[in-house]
Amino acid sequence: MGLFDKLFGKKENQTTRQSLDTPISEVKKDREEYVNVGQSIFPVIKSVDDPKIKMAANNNPILTDQLSDGIVTCYVLDMGNTFEMLSQSHLQNFGLTIDDVRQVAMRNLINKVNTNCQIGVMDFSDQNPEIKPFYRVEMDANFNPSMMLLDEFWESTAKDIVKSDTIAVSIPAKNLLFFSDMKLMESFRTMRPVANQMYEASVSDGIALTTNTYIRKNGKWILFLDTEEQMEKLW
Repeated sequence: MGLFDKLFGKKENQTTRQSLDTPISEVKKDREEYVNVGQSIFPVIKSVDDPKIKMAANNNPILTDQLSDGIVTCYVLDMGNTFEMLSQSHLQNFGLTIDDVRQVAMRNLINKVNTNCQIGVMDFSDQNPEIKPFYRVEMDANFNPSMMLLDEFWESTAKDIVKSDTIAVSIPAKNLLFFSDMKLMESFRTMRPVANQMYEASVSDGIALTTNTYIRKNGKWILFLDTEEQMEKLW
């Protein structure tokens, strides 16, 4: 049993699975390779300023769900060597609804987490003894930021790790997710500049995501504004 099996389980809607497990070749998608649609859809976090989202907005909008200020959830089809962002035309071609896509994307993400997810410790105390560690999710280089979508993880496992119910998250690149206790300043104030450095380092590779930091509050992700007024509300 995987690390998160008890949290998430592996129940499936059999009716949905039958339709989504149909290969693309059988739903008249012009592809030479065999792709199992139901097993190949995953959720990804994107910046609202992502150029692909903007370019497709008028003709064939990318499927998006608002996650928090500045970021949205998109859905991709894993083609093996590349990822294809799902759009309105995919729903028509596959005969799916957006709810179908959301359901299987989350199922596939949970299965991936149950198969391979580890929490790494980012410890810089050798540089400054007063610095406290923060943490890094290591699950899949393509989907680490997608862990933000798994409420069960943040409401149980992550809280147990940081020993706090006020969790901060940074997703500087498409393969990185850091988190810390927002109230433990020696950790929080270390994580944010490290995340900014990783963002800058990722720009040239085309995988930079956002410099934003998000705070988990009442089951939602709130953009950290770094103001005294907001800090008082979050504390």
